[in-house]
Amino acid sequence: MEREPSFLRDLMLDALRSDGGAAEALLELITKHPEAKLKLAQAVAGSIAVPLNVAAKDDIKAAVEELKKWTEEKFATKQDLETTVEQLKKWAEEKFATKEDLKQYATKQDLETAVEQLRAEIKRIEGIMATKGDIKRIEDKMATKEQFEAIAVSVEDSGRDMVQYLLEQRGYKCVAERLRLDADYELDIYCNAGALTAVGEAKVRAGGRDVEKALERAQELLRRQPDKISGKLVPVFYTLVAEPSAIQKAKELKIWLIESKREVVTLDEVLGRM
Repeated sequence: MEREPSFLRDLMLDALRSDGGAAEALLELITKHPEAKLKLAQAVAGSIAVPLNVAAKDDIKAAVEELKKWTEEKFATKQDLETTVEQLKKWAEEKFATKEDLKQYATKQDLETAVEQLRAEIKRIEGIMATKGDIKRIEDKMATKEQFEAIAVSVEDSGRDMVQYLLEQRGYKCVAERLRLDADYELDIYCNAGALTAVGEAKVRAGGRDVEKALERAQELLRRQPDKISGKLVPVFYTLVAEPSAIQKAKELKIWLIESKREVVTLDEVLGRM
């Protein structure tokens, strides 16, 4: 048996298969012998041990608690869901139009009414606006830029002629001309007669401010180029139509005012001769 352990094993297996008494005797022998009993226990434990990858009851309980905790952290509670619903409702109210909001928008009938009102307004405007033909007739009656310039030149020429003529009638010999000091400064009337120098402007229609400007320009000439002035400086203004304000201002400032072919404020008044 020491040389062939399998002989004893086979002998014992044959005994177990053939006779139940032999098996009982063998079991009693093994369970009473301490060393044999330990070997048998180890063999049985090795065959029925629970695998390490199988969860015990406590493992399952711990796993359930962990899953519950994770679920509470990851998923919304009832209160969270209610809060989310309220926020979503508020957002929808702000972003989307309500029935009351829609009432503020124009309906098809509103647009049709507005179009009719617009057409009526266009028709009214057309009734009061000048047509192309109306503008043409107005243009035919209006003076062109060249015509205005021609009128202005003729007024200046008339002014110079009249001033020269009136001075000669009083014994003052001079030639009335235009005086240009620089590109920005020009006088319509300049007549140096030695004993006096008439300096001024010419304009179709004159108001009070026009007369004042004529005086200012005459004084500017005296300040800038006094050599151009001989004798007494006589501010003069020639116009075809003198407004009341121009007449009043000319009398106050002692300006020689000539309207067409008559002296409204005479040269004698300006010189202090009555």
